[in-house]
Amino acid sequence: MDNIIDKEKLLLIYNPIAGQKVISQMVGDIAISLQERWDVTLRPTLRQAHAEQIAYEESNKYNVVAVAGGDGTVHEVVNGLMRLDRCPVLSILPAGTANDIARTLQIPLDLLEACEFMKQELPQAIDIGCCGERYFVNFLGVGLISTVSNEIKNETKTYLKHFTYYLKSLQHLQEDQLFRTVIRTETETIEKEAVMVYIANGMSLAGLELFTDNEINSGYLEVIVVENIGLSEIVSVLSSYLRHEPFQHDALSCHKASSLTLECSPAQIIDTDGEENGKTPVDVRLLPGALRVIGRV
Repeated sequence: MDNIIDKEKLLLIYNPIAGQKVISQMVGDIAISLQERWDVTLRPTLRQAHAEQIAYEESNKYNVVAVAGGDGTVHEVVNGLMRLDRCPVLSILPAGTANDIARTLQIPLDLLEACEFMKQELPQAIDIGCCGERYFVNFLGVGLISTVSNEIKNETKTYLKHFTYYLKSLQHLQEDQLFRTVIRTETETIEKEAVMVYIANGMSLAGLELFTDNEINSGYLEVIVVENIGLSEIVSVLSSYLRHEPFQHDALSCHKASSLTLECSPAQIIDTDGEENGKTPVDVRLLPGALRVIGRV
């Protein structure tokens, strides 16, 4: 009598142009590795927002949905999964520029090592952020972060990696980027002139670990307001990073909240996990344990 046990089903959604097309070159090896544990189906993305469409339309037939690509592709898949009544387990194979979500979940950045990690680790329920009808795993930001993300070209990002974000930040800090922001949380109202508001669920931004003591399941969001800051000051902050020293500056104020309302004047473009998502005002809230992910928290 046959004792063969059917494998669980895994859908691998991959961005074929991620990482200078590294995924396209390695997808065969990735599939072979994952087939040791799962019955694997491959689905490449063909256009922007295609990953979200695949995740929403096809994931209910699978036990695990793996996404191979950068943070933008992960963001799309998460938003597709969160629209389902039954959400399968998510796994991430990092192949982007910064891979901030993978860093927060302690997933190896080498693709084949990430496959082994997937096979060994158990799913964990993680908190995710929600703004309107959209979701984010790592961050929501307005101001400088949104301006920089929108202007970086893919070719530049590929060659300079996440330091492109820092170079672009230096360039934009020489321009007038100030806006008025009012943030209302459960416990306080924050009113400031700012160049950026950064609401973090994860630890990393553009490969830079900003919140080493912030756990993705902390039950709150880190709210960082960056007031007007000069070029010499941002260089000092980056120098602290290169020396592995903590960030401290009078122009940065830190707050904690599980829900908040963010208003800006003039209205600001909203960036969620590196993707444009409308304009302020916006209501933001944390959804505890809303997504099961293969990772360490």
